Amino acid sequence: MNKEKIDTTKFYNDLSQNWDNTRPKYTQEIFRKIASRLDKNKSCSILDFGCGTGLFCKYLSENLPKAKIDGIDISNQMIEKARINCPNSNFYTGDIFSVTLPQYDVIVSKDVFNHIDDIPKTLKRLDSLLRVNGMLILANREREQGVKNNIVTTFESLEYKTFVEQYSFMPTREEIELFLKTLPNFSEHHIKTIRERLEASGEYYVVYATKKIR
Repeated sequence: MNKEKIDTTKFYNDLSQNWDNTRPKYTQEIFRKIASRLDKNKSCSILDFGCGTGLFCKYLSENLPKAKIDGIDISNQMIEKARINCPNSNFYTGDIFSVTLPQYDVIVSKDVFNHIDDIPKTLKRLDSLLRVNGMLILANREREQGVKNNIVTTFESLEYKTFVEQYSFMPTREEIELFLKTLPNFSEHHIKTIRERLEASGEYYVVYATKKIR
């Protein structure tokens, strides 16, 4: 991916049909850990930034019955699947900067920030969508050096109360091979790079950041 830039929107459009069947088993554990931080008896509004096919939205709707859940993704074909997976949620297609959105009590984002070119700009946009005392929750694998530090430093500059949980979640070899088989007609270079990234043992982390009164 260093020599040939992959079109992220096209990449995820192409993967949309097989996406749900190639998620590693630890995905559900991440969903559970994040949802356990939220009060299931409290009404709240949640935005899933980079929601993909809506699997996390579905999990949240099933486990937080009083929550109103929206999702946004740049892939229109992922969003089509999300509307099927989670018909009671509202979904937006497009870039986070170009879509008009309301404010939320919670914003979640899983496995998105390795694809973000300007992390401070994106977090400031999400900050503008979050109510005071609301929470931003970002789950990610440290594949790109410095992404986690960039996230945490930006939250500190925005005066958020932040803490990080770290895990050793990794896809199995079988899960990696299953995913690679679903890739569209990529070059051998792209497939080799994707394999290397999936097999890399970078830590998996979840950043919890609460917006304080400024």
